[in-house]
Amino acid sequence: WPRWKKEAAFIVIFMNTIVFATCPGPLLASSTFALAGILNVSLKKIAELSGYQLLIVGAFGPIVSVLAQKYGKRPQFLFAATVGLIGTVVCIGGRSNYKTLLAGRIIQGLGATAFESLSQAAIGDTFYIHERGWRTATIVLTLACMASMVSIIGGVITEHLGWRDLFIISLPFNVAGWLATFFLLPEMQFRRETPAEGQQNNVVEGKQSSSQTEISQHEKNISEGPTSSRNVKRTYVQDLRIFSGIYTKENIFKLLAEIFIHLLNPAVLWILTISGILVSSFAGSAYILAQIWSVPPYNLNTAQNGYFFFGAFIGGIIGVSAGWMCDVSARTMSRANKGIFEAEFRIPINILAAVFLGIGWFVFMWDVDHPRPNGYYLGAFCHGCVCFGVTITSVSGGLYILDSFRQYSTEIFILQMMTKNFMFYAFSTFINDWAASSGPGEVFKVFGICSLVLLISCIPMCKCFTLLTECKMASGAFGKNTYSLSDVFGKVNRKFYHGLWSTYMPKL
Repeated sequence: WPRWKKEAAFIVIFMNTIVFATCPGPLLASSTFALAGILNVSLKKIAELSGYQLLIVGAFGPIVSVLAQKYGKRPQFLFAATVGLIGTVVCIGGRSNYKTLLAGRIIQGLGATAFESLSQAAIGDTFYIHERGWRTATIVLTLACMASMVSIIGGVITEHLGWRDLFIISLPFNVAGWLATFFLLPEMQFRRETPAEGQQNNVVEGKQSSSQTEISQHEKNISEGPTSSRNVKRTYVQDLRIFSGIYTKENIFKLLAEIFIHLLNPAVLWILTISGILVSSFAGSAYILAQIWSVPPYNLNTAQNGYFFFGAFIGGIIGVSAGWMCDVSARTMSRANKGIFEAEFRIPINILAAVFLGIGWFVFMWDVDHPRPNGYYLGAFCHGCVCFGVTITSVSGGLYILDSFRQYSTEIFILQMMTKNFMFYAFSTFINDWAASSGPGEVFKVFGICSLVLLISCIPMCKCFTLLTECKMASGAFGKNTYSLSDVFGKVNRKFYHGLWSTYMPKL
């Protein structure tokens, strides 16, 4: 692909992640109390407008993953943009009908799944390792932090124009996103030719393969294959096709089962735990912020509660630098490792995440336990620190997946998305009662402790040597130049599971 084609595809994915995956969820967050009165339903019913949407996103994720592996990512992105557009139209037509609005929100959830779960994997398909850092960071930003800005804007629109205008204003962006997906987002999935296949076509100093029949058959397979590297370059019109071929002959049910097989991989469990708990705890805290600031001595109104999210928004914007920092860390450690890159070199940046998460959660705890009229300023700063720390961890984890298990990145990102969304829904069922009974300071203290304990798990992934290596190094058995930055549990785990998957997965 030429550079403009890659960048155009990335811009479309980035913008549509905002339009279809990020905006719908928190769009009604600032309008909860107003909608309860307008629709004449309880606050719990209004919360379910977002709760059921999150459940749909999480539950539909594995299906999107399987279809993406089988038929490519373009059909999934087109389907997501289409149903996202339809869902917005249904919400507009809901007027004061709660059931219609709920149906529209569920349809929007179907539209969010592909852009939330496939975007980072698409970056791995399209860009080189050294080009993924800041792009992954921007995608993580849209998923983790842009919700803050959506809540701010949504509150202002609802207050001055009405809740239906939230969807009316969203509609042109949905239409533009659909058009951009159709015209500027071609299929990016491919099947790389294996060395054995390439050897069948080698002609070395005038010598051909042992069988002319094998050559002819191989060339036929190449010409018919959807994504072989020897294909004739597709024209722009051909790129507009919805389906460009089948990318695996595996059974759909087998592909679905393979998603959950990755839960046997300790590195995947580590990523799911880190991303699921850290991100969902940050997002879950939003459920109780209005509960904190709307009462004395703060007495913030609805708009002011929305403005509080500026702290998190600024923290997320600064968090874009996490991709650059991960790239710098990887390059620096690769030089120290005699020019050899290891995926674990993305992990040390989490030291900075631990610092900001610790400051954010524990100072926030102190702030709400010592209420004073202007305390929300410090609270907004702490919220921004937490957002920055979560963004660093999410970027580091996403890049580690792409660098370590790119072949399985789609399935792993699906598991990550499922974990996060199910935990979002779980927090919505109890966190308000927890904050009311134990106090919000207790909630933030628990979140802070859990965050730091989880981040300690980064140490064995990138620093712990095997016991045998340590003993032999201590005794000098390997000499002075034995020390290697890549001799870590993460690499040992990668080697083991790549060998395990390559041996047994084809036999399943």
